[in-house]
Amino acid sequence: MFSSLANWRIPAALLCAALIVGCANDPPLVPPAELKATSSEISPLRLWRANVGEAGRGRFEPKISGEQLILANRRGKVTSLSVSTGIRQWTNELDVRLTSGIGGDAGQLYVGDIDGVLHALDEDSGELLWTAKGSSEILVPASADFGALIVRSTDGRVVSLDPATGEALWTVSNTPPALTLNGYSRPLVLESGVLLGLDDGRLLALDVDTGKVFWESVISVPSGRSEVERLVDIDADIVVDDDGIYIANYQGKAARLEPARGQTVWSVPLSAGAGIGVIDDSLVVIDDEDSVHRLDKETGQIIWSNDEMPGRRLSPPAFTSAGDIVVGDTEGYIHVIDIDTGVLTGRARLSKDAITARPVSTEDAMFVQSTDGIVGAYRFAR
Repeated sequence: MFSSLANWRIPAALLCAALIVGCANDPPLVPPAELKATSSEISPLRLWRANVGEAGRGRFEPKISGEQLILANRRGKVTSLSVSTGIRQWTNELDVRLTSGIGGDAGQLYVGDIDGVLHALDEDSGELLWTAKGSSEILVPASADFGALIVRSTDGRVVSLDPATGEALWTVSNTPPALTLNGYSRPLVLESGVLLGLDDGRLLALDVDTGKVFWESVISVPSGRSEVERLVDIDADIVVDDDGIYIANYQGKAARLEPARGQTVWSVPLSAGAGIGVIDDSLVVIDDEDSVHRLDKETGQIIWSNDEMPGRRLSPPAFTSAGDIVVGDTEGYIHVIDIDTGVLTGRARLSKDAITARPVSTEDAMFVQSTDGIVGAYRFAR
């Protein structure tokens, strides 16, 4: 059983046409809403721009490691850029077709390919260290932290690998429902365990050393006559802080759980597929109709909702150094939303292609990647 959070050291209804293992970039049923003028209180200043190559059909997210921003593309090219200048530091062109971008920890990087092979690279040079063959395609980045390496495959298997050799240490198998959304929640590695959101609406807490299930919590129970009505996938990444576990699922709920047994502290009806984020006293949830909601993380009360961007297929949220919300959209725009009011306060366009990955940040800049491989560094000034 997870002992306590103190010991963890935690450093949509209109989506039905894009359900099932289809192209992640299928056009939305609802055309993107026409953009409304922002208050222009915040001006996203682009510091630099680079092109690292087109992303694949899985999740391709940038990873920050020290002074490096590391990215991958679908043709097998892994690239390290300087976070301050965007200048290329190294590249490694793997002779494979990649389906997931960068995971990593403790000096190693991981990318997954279409045949279910995980490739481990040296963080400083990009040199290939080892490969490990999995059971099926890998569509989410490997999760690595606290000396553990966890890989999730599309057939429902979750495997713990030895980071030094790629040897399998344990495997947990779950049979996915016949119909699922086109996406997967990334396993979250904590000091004493692994949190895993499943496509049947359950959250599992696993022992990081053995894969043994500590507890499971049912976020939503499938209901309805059709397979579509019964979709309750947990695709949004799980987030945690010193106070609790936060989770949201499709046609279900946003909820806060306590960590020892996974009991629900509060839940509110919200159908979320894109992502959630926690900052200070707030939980930010993007629902399946592209409305952005700020919830009080203590009570679950909705403080405000912004519904000005339907059909824009918003990315998971990130936060500026001042605490405001940043999301990308299907036409390559980034939008800044005031955390206090929910008002759109700034906008910039990175690319003409979609931004589906959550932006990542340092203290000085935020980095955004579009599906066509354009990556930009931004600073947000009032």
